[in-house]
This record gives sequence, C-alpha cells and structure tokens, in this order.
Amino acid sequence: MPRFAKDQLTSACTTIFTAAGTPAPEARIVAELLTEANCAGHHSHGLIRIPQYLETIERGELVPAAVVELVRETSITAVVDGHWGFGQATMSKAVDVVLEKAGEHGLAAVTVRNANHIGRLGSYVDRIARQNMIALLFVNAVGIPNFRMAPWGGTEPRLATDPMAIGIPASSGDPVIIDMTTTVVAEGKVRLQRNRGEPTPEGWIVDSEGRPTTDPNVLYGEPLGSILPLGGSAAGHKGYGLNVALELLAGALSGTGCIGIDRPLSNGVLLVGLDVKQFVAMEEFFD
Repeated sequence: MPRFAKDQLTSACTTIFTAAGTPAPEARIVAELLTEANCAGHHSHGLIRIPQYLETIERGELVPAAVVELVRETSITAVVDGHWGFGQATMSKAVDVVLEKAGEHGLAAVTVRNANHIGRLGSYVDRIARQNMIALLFVNAVGIPNFRMAPWGGTEPRLATDPMAIGIPASSGDPVIIDMTTTVVAEGKVRLQRNRGEPTPEGWIVDSEGRPTTDPNVLYGEPLGSILPLGGSAAGHKGYGLNVALELLAGALSGTGCIGIDRPLSNGVLLVGLDVKQFVAMEEFFD
C-alpha cells in the first residue's frame, strides 16, 4: 500500500479544493482537518470525504467560496451562519468565537446553522481544551440521506447518527477527548467497510426488517437498513434518547431544524466553552 507524508496529503487536498473554487485559506483548513482525521486513525472522517464534498459542490449544495457570518451576538453567545460553505471552515470560525468569548467572560455558547458536513468533532474540542477550557459539542444532521438509524423498537431509519464530543484539558498538555455518535458506530465506518468490500462486525447494523446483518450495502440501497442506536439491541433506548436530545440541542436551538424529509442536508451545532480557571485553579483541577 502506498504511503504518503502528512504534508503531501494536505497539499494535494488543498489543491483539489482550490481548483473547485474554494479560497486558499478555507481550502487549507478543510485539507488540514481531513488529513488530521486520517492521521488520528479516523479514516471515516478523512480523505474519503473528498469525492463526497466535490459532488456536493457540483450539485450546488456546497458553496465553496461562502463567507461565514455572525448573524447574532452577545458577550457570551453567538449564532454563526455558514451560508452553505464547508463545514470545517464554518466550525473553525465558531471555535475562534468560543475561545475569544470564553477567554474574556469565562464561558461561551455558539450555535451554527447552514453548515455542510463538519467532519471529525474531536478536532474542534481538542483545540479548545488545549487552551485550558472545557468544550462541549453537540451536532445533528438533517436531510433524507442522513436517515441512518431507526427509532428504538422500529425498523425504518428516520434519524441520523448524531454525534457529540467533549474536550477536557489535562496536565500532560494532551486533552481528554470523547468523540462519539449516538449509534453504535459512525456511518463513515460502515462506508469504509463497503468501499473495502468487507463485512461489518456483528452488532453494527440491521436490514430493513430489523434482522441483524453484516452486509454494509443494506445502508445504501432500497429497502434501507439501519445502524443500531448506542447500546445495541439490548439497551438501544439510551442511544435513541441521546439522539433525540441532540436533535433539540443542536438542531432546534441553532435554527437548523430537526431531521426531516424536506430540509437541505446540513449539520446543526451547539458548541460550549468553559474556562476552567473561572471555576477552580488549574493546579487544583489537574491535581
């Protein structure tokens, strides 16, 4: 298998997105975050997404030169509108706002609307946590192709694999990062297995009739199968409950809306930052 240096991949990815009409700074942000995902071992959120993003640009659903805008703002809150640009560029701005406001006032909460796929959540909470802040990130996804999970006890996929992430600073300098979906596995992991022509592990997915299967293709062709909610067949009510909560926290609060048939594909976001030293001395927190 060919091996490439991180800088090579970042440069090639940047070139691809600039050729598709993305301003160089934004193209670099997207390229760095996709490459970072691969280097972290999360290939489902890495360079595999390039064709997806290019197809979205061709369909006019992703505006590569979109300008991110703060449409509402107070001393500790803000609403960020991505205007259908790259989700990574939109989230980079949201993180900037959280760091600035939480750094000055001790806490900040920012919502994001009209954003395309934002990629790996861990990258954003990691950046905040390295500034000795706690980061809470909740995300929902709307639009028909995002229907990946059947409600608890059901068989028809009607919900997305809504993810969440937490970043907590640590004395070592490398934060504690929790990045997870409300399903047993992220959709991208199933996509990887399909692309490789390999079965999924048992306990990941069910077919359209709710029967366990290891065939990843059931998630991409009619009749659609589903990814099991977090907790699996025995305790999936927990993942289902978390999923509904994220729909409200990230979707309703941001103005993105909750998952629905007639909504454009997008991610809704709620990002919260807490400056640790406003609550307790860093030495005591790390002790």
